[in-house]
Amino acid sequence: MSRHLFDTTLEGNPIRVFVGYDRPTDQFYLCIGWVDQAGNVFAYASDLKLAYDPKDVRSIRRFLTNLGVTVPESMWSEVAYDSMAKAGSRVVRHLSDGTTCELISG
Repeated sequence: MSRHLFDTTLEGNPIRVFVGYDRPTDQFYLCIGWVDQAGNVFAYASDLKLAYDPKDVRSIRRFLTNLGVTVPESMWSEVAYDSMAKAGSRVVRHLSDGTTCELISG
């Protein structure tokens, strides 16, 4: 499973967004976590009613846009690449300036 993450805010609160591709199920996923002052995820945002189509990454993009979350473009191109290449086991951090840091590749 690939994981692409970036840090941003939602309604003034720091969050960490994970979007990825799961090779065995051929589906996408979204996870949003609330971040504490030390930079650790301390709770996941199940209260946001994460409604999206796991077969369509564009529905995740629409969901985040509707929340007012700005996502680096690199996130979408890299997740799309994972899906096309059937790549799993990648962990990539995306920064707001469009740069990326591949933490794990596989």
